[in-house]
Amino acid sequence: MKNFNHVGYKRAIETELTIINKDKQEVPFTLNAAQNDLLPKLTTRNVILKARKLGFSSVLQAIAVIKFILGENERCVCMSFDEDASVRQLERAKHFIYSFERNNNIKIPMKYNSKNEMVYERTLEDGRKIVNTFRIGTARSDSFGRGDDITFLHLTEVSLAKSIDKLLAGVTQALVNDAMATFETTANGYSPFKTFWDDSVAGMTGFKPFFYSPDWEYSQEFLAAKKKELGRLYIQEYPSTPEEAFITSGETFFNQDALQWYLTIAQEPMRNYL
Repeated sequence: MKNFNHVGYKRAIETELTIINKDKQEVPFTLNAAQNDLLPKLTTRNVILKARKLGFSSVLQAIAVIKFILGENERCVCMSFDEDASVRQLERAKHFIYSFERNNNIKIPMKYNSKNEMVYERTLEDGRKIVNTFRIGTARSDSFGRGDDITFLHLTEVSLAKSIDKLLAGVTQALVNDAMATFETTANGYSPFKTFWDDSVAGMTGFKPFFYSPDWEYSQEFLAAKKKELGRLYIQEYPSTPEEAFITSGETFFNQDALQWYLTIAQEPMRNYL
């Protein structure tokens, strides 16, 4: 992908930014195993299905912040179909920017700074004037993106979108050449996103599919404790496969235990080529 140097972004994130960890402590942003695995594999179109709290929202938003601060004429958008997640995105983005300012002993002169949009203008040494924008918030409709020119798009909890087709139509028109678009989500049962995921796995959408299980982040001891704590809800929060993620999430018509049992005994259909 043009102009995406994953080594450079990793260095910038780990050198320039801090993050609030799971113990509520501010620490240097050191990429975890799942984040390190994802970064060099990103393409212009990505869809990530995952267990909870693996850090993908954080690293994708960090990329957006680096682009916003250091890039040229970047229009970065980080939105969520979950309003609570949008609030966390805003807090995280502001923290990343403040940590960059503190680490470099500078103040970024924002032309505009609201609760859901920031604009940063600067003049380069050759006299060119550039304008970078960063939008953060809730994607309130499935036609999100129409009329925009976006260079970097990160959408979370896409499984909550009612119409993936409308979403794709809007996003496709909004993305400029070589823009990166990443859909990231936990599963939400057999929703329209399930069809989009299956089509992506089959190579029909142009989006590269990634699935990350909880094993990337959590020890077996931690997962065993969570299994005892959550009971039947464990697989919904920490699925080991995409099939588990879709079967155990959302509102299902059939009994989930029965669906999981049938999944374990299912066999590939026999094919007669004669």
